[in-house]
Amino acid sequence: MNDPAVVRTLEERLFNAWPALQTVYCDGWLLRMAGGHTKRSNAASPFYPSTISGEELIRTVRTLYRKAGIEPMVRITPLAGEGIDAALASAGWTIYDETDVMVAPLADRVKMSGAPDAAVVLSEEPSQAWIDGAAGAYELADWQRDMLARIVGAIRVETAFATVYVDKQPVGFGLAVADRGYVGLYDLAVAPAARGSGAGQRMIGALLHWGRSHGAHTAYLQVRKTNVKAHALYQRLGFTVAYDYHCRRMARAG
Repeated sequence: MNDPAVVRTLEERLFNAWPALQTVYCDGWLLRMAGGHTKRSNAASPFYPSTISGEELIRTVRTLYRKAGIEPMVRITPLAGEGIDAALASAGWTIYDETDVMVAPLADRVKMSGAPDAAVVLSEEPSQAWIDGAAGAYELADWQRDMLARIVGAIRVETAFATVYVDKQPVGFGLAVADRGYVGLYDLAVAPAARGSGAGQRMIGALLHWGRSHGAHTAYLQVRKTNVKAHALYQRLGFTVAYDYHCRRMARAG
């Protein structure tokens, strides 16, 4: 766990799979911005070894993100230099969204499990129906739906947009991104009424099968540490934790 080479390999693919609409480079840090939708594309993330101090990083992030109208946020991965997290903590930046990055080998043929009556439809491009359905499943505001459309429309590596149907009704949405031997699973969501039915597991299986057919030897995904049910599902599917990260954001007034 926390092997820098593995972390950098996965982080690079995470950036490609969920692009920012603007990136400012700052001494080994990527200050990514996409209108404030999702922390993945709206946080400063370490990538290369850096000599910047925690205090200077704080000043830079605060200035540039405020200029962009985005909440200043920093992702602390194992690639962050020594003292950065402590400096943010000392400045009152609070921990937000502790997350595990999990991986699973795809050496063997993917077994399709889950609800046998669930049908999964994959598309290489995000249709308006997929965007609207996914936005509804994620309970996004109108501006977030528009930003979701811009972000997924900017992905340049191979993609599969999944919709899972039960009784011809869409009950779940997800996205897989294949990039040089890895397939990442993103934004998996199932309607409350269909949760626990196996529809989500069916969708995951279809996306993993697609990834393997596109040359992936390893799958990866991100899951919040607090999402115990998802953790249990992914562990049953063979995923283990490769590394973890958390975000820090400025303490909110009041």
